[in-house]
Amino acid sequence: MDDWPQPRKIVRKGNFPYKFKIETDYEYQTHWRLEKAFVSQWLDISTDGLITVKAGEHGYRWDGCTPKVSVLNLWILGVPDGHINYRTMKPYTYYASLVHDALYQYLDTVPVSKADIDLLFLEMLGDFKLKKIYYFFVCKCGGRNVVQTGT
Repeated sequence: MDDWPQPRKIVRKGNFPYKFKIETDYEYQTHWRLEKAFVSQWLDISTDGLITVKAGEHGYRWDGCTPKVSVLNLWILGVPDGHINYRTMKPYTYYASLVHDALYQYLDTVPVSKADIDLLFLEMLGDFKLKKIYYFFVCKCGGRNVVQTGT
């Protein structure tokens, strides 16, 4: 739809690989309460706080915990995503980075503050041992110079 909020225009130079892809929509229930639902191409947030990251026709792709760079298309160097969580069979940061990346994609227009988005990332990391370090760097380095108009 043409009237959807548009993702932020992010200029990235270099070879930044996508590591992960969802084929079906992913939902996560938050404690957030919104006056009006947020609906966009890749992300919905209902008034009762249900976040839906939409897979779309070709799947939603993201790079996990940022930054990452591909070296000669052989290796990916960057922030580790953790080993496989035996409960989900995905890396420990998989779902937290998925939701966080989708929310940051609309950081300038989403009706939730950056601070709340970052706290959700911390919550979703669950029992990941390095979650406080990852949270610290997301708070300090993520979304710099973005002016939020949706909150």
